[in-house]
Amino acid sequence: MKHVRCNFCDADDAVILHHGPDLLLQKPGDFYLVRCRQCGLIYQNPQLSMAELANHYPDDYLPYQQNATNQQTRMVQVSRDQAIARFCDRVIQHRPQPGHLLDVGCATGSFLWAMQQRGWQVKGVEPIKHAAVQAQQDFGLEVFVGLLQEAAYPEATFDVVTLWDVLEHVADAQATLQEVHRILKPGGLLVFSVPNPSCIEARLFGRNWVGWERPRHLTLIPPRLVPAYLQKARLELEGIESFNGRLRLTLYSVEFMLKARGVPEHKWRRWLDLAYTIPFRLATWPMYKLGEHFNQTSIMTVFAKRPYHL
Repeated sequence: MKHVRCNFCDADDAVILHHGPDLLLQKPGDFYLVRCRQCGLIYQNPQLSMAELANHYPDDYLPYQQNATNQQTRMVQVSRDQAIARFCDRVIQHRPQPGHLLDVGCATGSFLWAMQQRGWQVKGVEPIKHAAVQAQQDFGLEVFVGLLQEAAYPEATFDVVTLWDVLEHVADAQATLQEVHRILKPGGLLVFSVPNPSCIEARLFGRNWVGWERPRHLTLIPPRLVPAYLQKARLELEGIESFNGRLRLTLYSVEFMLKARGVPEHKWRRWLDLAYTIPFRLATWPMYKLGEHFNQTSIMTVFAKRPYHL
């Protein structure tokens, strides 16, 4: 593991926010998230190397799963399909005219396929080879296997660049945004979703909040820092919205909390599974809509553009 500085203000003055194990995969280790005293950026320090991080992205890592095998995963699949439809709708609301779209961290390609069906010309970037191959095989998509900078797309190539739940996994998010600026056309749209470390659930669940996802989440940007973070990459904020991160993420946080408290799984698993059912989802829907209205759900989505004059 290596010591890192804040990738926004380059300060080396941070306070420990909390630390703990890999809650999602239950892998050994004690991973630290710190908050920069100068700007407030939250980041992992020390940080795993790329080789060490690979161990925390197994083939069955959730974003790479496609097929449902039981009732709970079927419900999760339905939720994902609905989320993808919301992603598409939001992008099209901001840029109605179809054009060239790049999805960075496209995983198995579901969002790209959905946008292609809506008339867009699409490409993807995915560092995990087996996920990229699945996107290529299942949907016939053009997916570069590797990191965004390695793809070396020509300048001003894309009308829209999306990063859904990706930027927090990137070691140098600033460098990634600067590359996005380069490959976007002037006036082009950047859309990225990231955990909101200022949301209610982050405060409610503390170190067990799913959005921390140690050690995979390397950088978390507080909402108040977003405008300046974008400006440093010569991008201009259009708005921050919340339309994702509903019940499924809350239930992950509940599960992490129960496990951390040592509650035997047989005492809560059945009740947690029931929470995935349609009646419970409908009952909690108004609460999440209220959270979305005030940008207080676990995930925020940022819309920005490459200005014409920069």
